[in-house]
Amino acid sequence: MPPKPGDKKPETKTDSRPAEPSQDDIFTYNEDAIKKLNADKPWTNNNRYFNKVKISALCAMKMLKHSLAGVKKGREGEGGTPIEIMGLLVGKPDGDSIVVMDAEPLPVEGIEYKVEASDQAQTYMLQLMEALETRGRKERFIGWYHSHPFDVDVNPMYFLSAMDVGTQTLWQNSIPAWTAIVLDPLRSLAKQEPQLGCFRVYPPTYNPPKLEGPDGNMYPDELSVGTRWGAASNRYYQLQHSYFMSSLGSNLLETMSRNNLWVRVLSSSTIMEPENRLRFSERVKKAADKLQASTSSASGRYPQYGSSRRGGGGGGASSKEATVSDRSQACTELAIEQCAGHASQISKNLLFNSIRVSHDERND
Repeated sequence: MPPKPGDKKPETKTDSRPAEPSQDDIFTYNEDAIKKLNADKPWTNNNRYFNKVKISALCAMKMLKHSLAGVKKGREGEGGTPIEIMGLLVGKPDGDSIVVMDAEPLPVEGIEYKVEASDQAQTYMLQLMEALETRGRKERFIGWYHSHPFDVDVNPMYFLSAMDVGTQTLWQNSIPAWTAIVLDPLRSLAKQEPQLGCFRVYPPTYNPPKLEGPDGNMYPDELSVGTRWGAASNRYYQLQHSYFMSSLGSNLLETMSRNNLWVRVLSSSTIMEPENRLRFSERVKKAADKLQASTSSASGRYPQYGSSRRGGGGGGASSKEATVSDRSQACTELAIEQCAGHASQISKNLLFNSIRVSHDERND
């Protein structure tokens, strides 16, 4: 019925609840918030103020692709040793998080015991910084990344060596919101997922608990924490990391996964990857040699912990037992990888060959 003259208009209810944050809000550059953060300097009162890193999925792919290119180049070279790579990260601080939007590879290469940044690399780095300002991009360089393509072991190879801690300290003193990302390309291949860690160093005046690792966990002895996190394990800490992408990218990925990704899942297998097939016998031999050495050694010194990248030291009976356990676990993981891979191949064979046989029988 039409309203009569004099009737009150019905009240319209408005939703006063704040709008939920959009998936694309992370791409907004809040210059005022960043200026306030730099003015307040909360990291001076909290040694672990920055505790999260948000990485663009595209950036993660670029870093992993760069690190795998170093593995391939090193394998094809004279020494056959994977090459370490290095690059810079583009992003911004966002509260207690560091947002990594992009990655820029640098012409820096090295091996496990030596990484050199030539004059050409330093010049290239300056040119990148100038180009970033010239293009009018608001984000700035927010960190660096490099790879540790050492080996596939029980523990991941993402950690900061003493040299890495020194490099991170120099950068962090100049740019407080600066992070280091270390990638483990060989483990990424073996596990079929990105294997990386994000780190920052403590100020020189801060000393964490003696047996606390960068991950915040307490370890039973110095050998354990040093074996996992290197000789400089008490000078840096690990940040939690996550990945993000735009709403458009998510929709495209969902469409591609729904329509096409199942083909790759069914047609590929981890054990059939060239890197895994070529290196599996080498990994088995290394794991067996390390297990034998750890069970027969009486001194308690082990090659992994004694390398220049991790530091040196000895241990008692408990440390020796822990090392034997780690080596046994490495052999177990190798067996699980192979069992899972062969089970996948057998399942595909039964599925597709059974379908083909049934089809042929019906035609006959």
